[in-house]
Amino acid sequence: MKAKEELKLVFPTEEYKEQVEEYLQEFLDNGENEIAGDGGLDRIKEFDKWLEKVRNDLSTETINKDRIPATLYLTIRKSDRKIVGNLQIRHFLNKKLLNHGGHIGDSVRPSERRKGYATEQIRLALDKCRELGINNVLMSCDKNNIGSAKSIQNNGGILENEIYVGNELVQRYWISLKKRFVTNPNNMEIVKEGNLKIKTFNNSEFKGDIALIKFNKMYKPYKVENTNLCIANNDYKWLEFYDYNKKYRLTAMYNEKNEIVEWYFDIAKKIGKEKGIPYEDDLYLDVVVTSTGEIILLDEDELKEALDRMEITNLEYKNAYKEAEKLIDKLKGKKDELQEFTKKYLKIMIGDD
Repeated sequence: MKAKEELKLVFPTEEYKEQVEEYLQEFLDNGENEIAGDGGLDRIKEFDKWLEKVRNDLSTETINKDRIPATLYLTIRKSDRKIVGNLQIRHFLNKKLLNHGGHIGDSVRPSERRKGYATEQIRLALDKCRELGINNVLMSCDKNNIGSAKSIQNNGGILENEIYVGNELVQRYWISLKKRFVTNPNNMEIVKEGNLKIKTFNNSEFKGDIALIKFNKMYKPYKVENTNLCIANNDYKWLEFYDYNKKYRLTAMYNEKNEIVEWYFDIAKKIGKEKGIPYEDDLYLDVVVTSTGEIILLDEDELKEALDRMEITNLEYKNAYKEAEKLIDKLKGKKDELQEFTKKYLKIMIGDD
């Protein structure tokens, strides 16, 4: 059985008292007096006091002053309900955590290492981060901890830099949860039947990949929240343009009559390709051109929240606006040209079916 099928994260309760005590003792017997992401278990050592602290850590109302709210999880192997690891997710960053510590601290017990558990528990932790609204996850590890670095890299960690913390050289990795791969309609719950086709172009007009997404049959229409605008229904089509030299992804949305619904531009840190699949690493801001040519800037609040949570830098914040403003200037009065451009490639992509 693979690690991906073996593990689950659980919040600690009294039923795990004996296991937690035995878990701590194994580290101590192995000469390890510090356990990353343990919520202070290695310091407190008494289960009841530790559990009370872990519960208090959940909220700013109960956590100790000047500390960041955090959720601790035990990593449980499903087959025998044994604790094989632990992790802690800090709900946001402060300057100290931004420098060293990050969002996630994690450990695997000595007897269960080298089984892929570290990689898997981080993957599970990233799902929890999404639930908390964390979109860019910072993790750090000592440079000489090759296993820890590998588990972070296996989950998409990109090394930003290395810094000294005391005498230890520490690596700082970012994991983007805003990386959006090409839309596959068959992975959408509201789609009954759809298909996806990707084609590479290299001409004077466009260099990159274009994806044709067909929504052949839907269980229900896909409407923009709090509006009546339908962007996907039976026989609707999306064209996603991935120009790897640009900092935005264009999606042209068409109805069942091949009439434009809207053009949607996602401002991105990067447009890239991984294992042959295009993606955009989203940078929050979006620019919409309606079917009538109106230009709308969206999600400024999300960008500001990301800055406040220290998930993006001031430079990335400024670059997002810079790209959006440059794009808006380029689009002004150009609805007909945009229409002609995307309709041309819609016909090409449909004609290739």
